[in-house]
Amino acid sequence: YVDTNIYLDLFKGRKTKFMDFGDFAGNLFIKIREKEYQLVISDWVFEEFCKYENKEYLQKLISDFTDVIMIERTSEDEKKARKLSQTNFPDALHVVLAKRGEAVYLVTRNIQDFIEFQQVIEIATPEYL
Repeated sequence: YVDTNIYLDLFKGRKTKFMDFGDFAGNLFIKIREKEYQLVISDWVFEEFCKYENKEYLQKLISDFTDVIMIERTSEDEKKARKLSQTNFPDALHVVLAKRGEAVYLVTRNIQDFIEFQQVIEIATPEYL
């Protein structure tokens, strides 16, 4: 399950003085295309992504993959996320959806935002994979 910020790294070519986050994201998606990993994505990722970029960019990217698990959130998922975290609903919802999609990893750039969920799912950066 890939967090929204990784898609944004790719499409915006984000980088720091020492790290090219867009390249790390691109390498992850190459591994997914080569079937080293299976992509789990949710409508929640799409909703967050559309705040910053055009939805069609994300749709085109995932259309290149042959085996994608698409998760549509339910009110039950939202209840579980609220129970999982009182202060971080958006990321808790990603965790709940990732688990429902049977993801092994939740891949994010924002490791600190997901620390409280590390007992629920393995949190990783793209370069880790």
